[in-house]
Amino acid sequence: MLKSLQIALLLPSLILPFVGSVDPAIAQERQGCYMVNAIGQLIDLSGICPSAVQAQASGTPQLGTGDIQVTLRWATTDDLDLAVTDPSGDTASFFNPNVASNGQLDVDANANCVSTTATPIENIFWPPSQAPQGNYSIAVNLYARCQGSDPVSFTITLLVQGTTQTLTGTVSEQNPIATFPFSLPQQQQP
Repeated sequence: MLKSLQIALLLPSLILPFVGSVDPAIAQERQGCYMVNAIGQLIDLSGICPSAVQAQASGTPQLGTGDIQVTLRWATTDDLDLAVTDPSGDTASFFNPNVASNGQLDVDANANCVSTTATPIENIFWPPSQAPQGNYSIAVNLYARCQGSDPVSFTITLLVQGTTQTLTGTVSEQNPIATFPFSLPQQQQP
């Protein structure tokens, strides 16, 4: 444990000369992936952090759609994360916004409780004629609490080849992940 702590404290000072720094006075005006080192300098880690378009509080973002579209909505500023696992086991999510089967996370809201909105939306989709057939799994994760401690209710709109289904659930500290299976049916041969 002590060695891990020593490494964690030493690592920023070893990386700093290679990465550079950003004035901490402007850090509050920036969004993204940053680290503050031991001497208070802000380090931009955007080159190694995943990213997705953040849903803005000023209106509904444009959502990608196709053979499959999974849209998550909730009504708190907490950070819920949407993930969809495709038939090959690849998962489109905040940490992996694009998967080999062409699934992609195109909207991520309230990420790490930065630029929060009380009407957040997250969206993952497969473009037309690009979703593989088979079994999928949706996961909603209570990633970070930005306010309160009550369970967070959510709604998922699931669109599969033109058929829409509404799924509902809640997540909390006691049950932080909710999952929903679905499948892309085999297309009938003529």
